[in-house]
Amino acid sequence: MLQTPLIAPYSKVKCLYMGNVRNSMKFDSVILAGGKSRRMGQDKGLMMHHQSVLQSSGMKSTHMSQPMVSWVAASLAGFDNLWVNTNEHKQAYEQLGFVTIKDVLHPDIGPLAGPLLGVLTGLQKATSDWVLFSPCDTPNIPTNYPCVMTRFAQENISDAYVVFDGERRQNLHLLLHRSLIEDLIAYLLSGGRKTYEWLERVSAMNVDFSDQKLAFKNFNSPSDIE
Repeated sequence: MLQTPLIAPYSKVKCLYMGNVRNSMKFDSVILAGGKSRRMGQDKGLMMHHQSVLQSSGMKSTHMSQPMVSWVAASLAGFDNLWVNTNEHKQAYEQLGFVTIKDVLHPDIGPLAGPLLGVLTGLQKATSDWVLFSPCDTPNIPTNYPCVMTRFAQENISDAYVVFDGERRQNLHLLLHRSLIEDLIAYLLSGGRKTYEWLERVSAMNVDFSDQKLAFKNFNSPSDIE
């Protein structure tokens, strides 16, 4: 039986007003868009999403519409490199200006290894020691997501960090060190496919986002976007 994960204490006050200001940790970012999106009927990352955005003056908001992947990318500022991991719609993402990476196939793992294969691909592609991940279907992730995650990693000792929303882990909102590549390969070779199980295996630390729980909501059906 999996133990209830410990929430590592951390104050986000120092990140609340930093917005997209870059800190000292270098990291690459990967947006995971390799799923089949069966419930949506189309690639979720390419679906349009509407948000109200504050203008630079901070006095008025304007209504904007853009693909979900673009909203996610806007909240990942501070990266050295950004890739979209996609297996089926490479050209469509590249037309939006993104650099894409396809799942790297490994002998004896196979192509149906789920999102962990995208995570492995991102870790292997990265040139920075750390990689920040987000799925493509969470367009409302907060702009302080990179800051909170990287600052927490600088103040603790672990190779894996995962968002905790106050009730559960958001298992694909991750900050991972590239030293985990070999362990992830070993887990996949053993037949493991469950992200939560692998995170327990590598003793991932929770990063508390309980005050921003709704920001990590996945959009899984057309009604979620309406």
